[in-house]
Amino acid sequence: MMKRMIFTAMLLHCVCAGIGADSLTGKVTDEAHRGVAYANVVLLALPDSVFVAGTVSDADGCFMLEASALGEGLLRFSCLGYHSCTVPASGFTGEVTLREESVRLQGVEVVAERPVHQLKDGALLTRVEGTALSQYHRINDMLAVLPGMTFTVSGEVEVFGLGTPVIYINNRKARADELQQLTPQDIRSVELITNPGARYDAEGKAVLKVYTLRRDDGHALLAEHVSEQGRRYSDYETLRYDYWNRKLHVSAYYQYADYRSVVNQPQSHELALGDSLYLYRNPDQGDRRDTKQHTWYANADYELTARHVIGAKVEGTHTRDYTFRTGSLAYGWSHAPLAEKDIDNDYLNRTDVYHANLFHNADWSNRLSSALNLDFVYNRNRYRQATAETSSGERLETESHGKGNLSIASGQLAFDYRPASGVQVGFGSDVSRVHTHNELQSTADNVAASLYDEDEVRAAAFADVSAEAGDFSFRAGVRYEYMQMKFRDRLDASGNLTRRFHNVYPSASVSYKRNGWSQTLSFSSRTTRPSFRQLSNAVYYSNEFMYQRGNPLLLPATAYKLEWSISHKPFYFSASYTYEKNHLSTCHEEEAGNRIISTFCNYRRIQYLKATLNIQKTFGIWHPSLTLGISQPFFKVMYRGEPLAYHSPNCIAALNQQFTFPKDYLLSVYYAFYSGGDLGSVSIRPYQMLNLELQKDFFEKRFSVSLKAYDLLRTMKFREEQREGNLRFTQTEDYQLWNFSVSLVFRFNQLKNTYRGKNSSASDMERM
Repeated sequence: MMKRMIFTAMLLHCVCAGIGADSLTGKVTDEAHRGVAYANVVLLALPDSVFVAGTVSDADGCFMLEASALGEGLLRFSCLGYHSCTVPASGFTGEVTLREESVRLQGVEVVAERPVHQLKDGALLTRVEGTALSQYHRINDMLAVLPGMTFTVSGEVEVFGLGTPVIYINNRKARADELQQLTPQDIRSVELITNPGARYDAEGKAVLKVYTLRRDDGHALLAEHVSEQGRRYSDYETLRYDYWNRKLHVSAYYQYADYRSVVNQPQSHELALGDSLYLYRNPDQGDRRDTKQHTWYANADYELTARHVIGAKVEGTHTRDYTFRTGSLAYGWSHAPLAEKDIDNDYLNRTDVYHANLFHNADWSNRLSSALNLDFVYNRNRYRQATAETSSGERLETESHGKGNLSIASGQLAFDYRPASGVQVGFGSDVSRVHTHNELQSTADNVAASLYDEDEVRAAAFADVSAEAGDFSFRAGVRYEYMQMKFRDRLDASGNLTRRFHNVYPSASVSYKRNGWSQTLSFSSRTTRPSFRQLSNAVYYSNEFMYQRGNPLLLPATAYKLEWSISHKPFYFSASYTYEKNHLSTCHEEEAGNRIISTFCNYRRIQYLKATLNIQKTFGIWHPSLTLGISQPFFKVMYRGEPLAYHSPNCIAALNQQFTFPKDYLLSVYYAFYSGGDLGSVSIRPYQMLNLELQKDFFEKRFSVSLKAYDLLRTMKFREEQREGNLRFTQTEDYQLWNFSVSLVFRFNQLKNTYRGKNSSASDMERM
């Protein structure tokens, strides 16, 4: 079935080569000759200026109009923050320059401030190029200050209340580590979609689209070194080379990272069985982690014609992760004294990931365009875990060995068709096949060997249509996905399992824009699929009383979301309601000998009410941005035979301040307070963070130095409690993120990386 669908999609892609028409192409630029994104381009008929056709420039300022409709009309160009411009269509030379708006007050010229954030058809568009945001050294620091984005306790960036977004770079689906290969200086704009429609993979609750810059032909080199000193010293070095020669673009990248950290993770388990309460306390558990990683890629794309671009990309990552964990476990039950044992855990994991992508982007006419992407991924993992438990002079040693191989083959074909002015139809399909093979052996008496294969086939098709009518715009779409999952236990065939899913995901939105006000009402349906680790039936040994195990019977979760968003100049506000069925979360089981099994399960439902407010304004050298957010969950579990409600809201208040001083100095101050609250069946206590950064650019921004203090208050600690089933679990995750760092960046020619392919396997790679 999959082979037939791929063949049909490629045949359809080739048939479109016979479709074509004359067209007018051009580019809208500002006075610095930079492309103006999302400028309106309208063709007007003479002599009464009647609307004939229209379009919007892309992220690079480029646009295309039907040539046969030109005649002797006029072309009008407009964009928020710029003066409008009208030129004769017959005399258009291919590029038009817009001037920034300005007004005069008592002889003083005041240049209008272009808004950094704009609401466009439900997506929050943030301009990075030419703003203080572009001066950050690290991509996560820039993303964390966007409305609705926030730091997690582990130092990553996510969408508040929605988790990690699905990432697109230049309309190419990408992984989180690919995003880290960019710097803010590479980026033109960022688009955050918190209620994605049908054209996006049904997995993922938010979409982050990043558009990069493209410069003139020539060579470019970026070299970066970062040194971090916290509890331990870490560093990484990066080299990137780009070459543009008219139609050819070649890029290569290499990074070596040496991360060293200390993690404190005290835990406590209370297991209630009948009238007895069994206690397991590990107050001093801690890790020393050493991770060495090599990351590289090479890509090339070539313009066959102005309408056809082909390209290829290969990339790889080798990671060696070593962790040494120590702690003491006090255990017993409520009617007896506690016994103690010392536990040492030695863990070594080696992972290799290789990925290849081929793509073809085509504009068959000014009405029809397509994008074809083919991907193959191979992942190899080998690990060893040695555990030593000492109690009353007796020593129990356990060793586990495991290996796994994963391969992904996928393809995606998407079309965009514009049958009339202001109307766009999108349709396409994608298919993927995932195969995993896993082996696990352990010397522990209670851990059986496992040897199993998992196969997953997914086929999807989508269609959506958007239209504009005056101040209103509309979008509606539907996505169909078929999935077949097979689990094969090579040691016990009685555990074999095959499941099939047929799902339909509708979406719709209506937007209204007038007098500077923009608002959108949208509905979408999404899914969350279990990761391959969550689906594994392998049992992982922690100590004599605690184990971890996956659950092959997990179902995908499905969420339905209704959202309203509105913006006007410095204000942005959104509010949403989400209903999710088959919610995925951790749970616990108990076995003979009072052993605790940590696993995963589906809950019937969870609901959320969420609201976000952002206010940002520039006052001379001061660029403040305030974000307030609240997420109210509605969730229930059973605890010790009684229903237990998790209804405590999560709140965030984040203030980011940038000060742009003369001589290319930049001072950034970021403070965030998190109120804590309930995340599913886990209750979180409050925490906060404070970051300071001072940057200085030299030699016309070719060389930049950054001094940063991260988590200056040392308060990024995740203190959590979970009560579910017969277990009460408490834990503090203290990743010791505080550090002081120095970052040095050298840029030659400042040429930007804009590989134009799309990773059709990104979502499956994230699930690895």
